[in-house]
Amino acid sequence: MIIKKVCALHIILLFLELIARIHDMQVFGLRMLTYYTIDSNILQMVVSAATVYLIMTKKDQMVPAGLAVLHLICAVSLTITFLIALFVLAPQEGFAYYFLWNVAPINHLIGPLISIITFLFMEKSPTLPKAAVFAPMGATILYGIIALILNGVRLLDGPYFFLRVYETPSGTIILWFCIIAILCMALSALYLGIRKRCSKA
Repeated sequence: MIIKKVCALHIILLFLELIARIHDMQVFGLRMLTYYTIDSNILQMVVSAATVYLIMTKKDQMVPAGLAVLHLICAVSLTITFLIALFVLAPQEGFAYYFLWNVAPINHLIGPLISIITFLFMEKSPTLPKAAVFAPMGATILYGIIALILNGVRLLDGPYFFLRVYETPSGTIILWFCIIAILCMALSALYLGIRKRCSKA
């Protein structure tokens, strides 16, 4: 029964993500790929599609370790987007814009919630390597470095204020990188710990 619920939630999430991506493509075009939030949701689409495919074709109760690590990256990244939207961006530009308008609820609330619930409490996988705890931070730092380089050569503007190298002091950029890296590590360790306890239970 639990595997059917996992499949159903991933199908729901995949459907919602497709709606959001169609909207984002219409609004931003390929520029949507410059947003950490959208990139995280796109990766979640891939993870959900792969999970549904495996469940429906192999009827397997276990998610492969590699796919589970990708889901960990999604769960942490989507949590980061929720926290930054809630505590940093929304107070500046309005909570409605980040949590109520258009597909914002999918990107910043519903997507993260379903991703976290399925990863922590429902999916089962082989024991993940200890190095998995570093995967979300590595993926996030990689995005940040690429975005900084593109901002540096003026091929990209932002899309977040702490990536605008010509407008933001270097100390502020470094501070935000450190904050986000620490958040990634803390959330990754927390999620892996909860998942391990739930799997034992």
